[in-house]
Amino acid sequence: MKLYYSAGSCSTSCHITLEESGLKYEAVEIDFDNASDPNIALVQKLNPLGTLPILITDDGKQLDQNLAIHTYVSDLAPQKNLLPTAGSFERAEAMNWLSFVAADLHKGIGALFGVASYSDPKVKEAVRTNQLVTANNYLKYLDTKLAGKDYLMGKTFTPADAYAFVVTGWTKWLEIPLTPYKNVEGYLARIAARPAVAKVLKEEGLV
Repeated sequence: MKLYYSAGSCSTSCHITLEESGLKYEAVEIDFDNASDPNIALVQKLNPLGTLPILITDDGKQLDQNLAIHTYVSDLAPQKNLLPTAGSFERAEAMNWLSFVAADLHKGIGALFGVASYSDPKVKEAVRTNQLVTANNYLKYLDTKLAGKDYLMGKTFTPADAYAFVVTGWTKWLEIPLTPYKNVEGYLARIAARPAVAKVLKEEGLV
């Protein structure tokens, strides 16, 4: 398999799940800040939306949504127990968490990256203030749900944790303090200490 990713973006979470799976894969970094990167044109060809991640399977098929990639990779490595058995309530619960991260947490925090595009300082400040409320609401919810848990599903790491780890990690670039959220802080530290995660962060130049 081949994963196209951008360092530190949501695609990093797919890189983590692939590493956790123990499956054979190749990770190709796309540097959107480097106009001469030849792979940028390839990304546009593979996905007209120009977004990452993009996973090319062993038989040449393509997936380009985080949730689908996390699920597909996890099911290819059942011995790693990255996701519960299909058809179980626990499976639905894990997918519930993946959906929360993709649909709510990702957008709630990630939207703050767009604040810089506003030229009017007053508009910029108003948008940031409003979006911070949304982001902090999701962080508070996450913090509450992590009480007494190592991971979102309890003691077991799942791709939802990889995804939440990356998205929540954006707070340091967006100047959103996590000090009010002690459970989240501990959660991020536990995930960062996992060997597969540490390896991916090093490979992507994020540590």
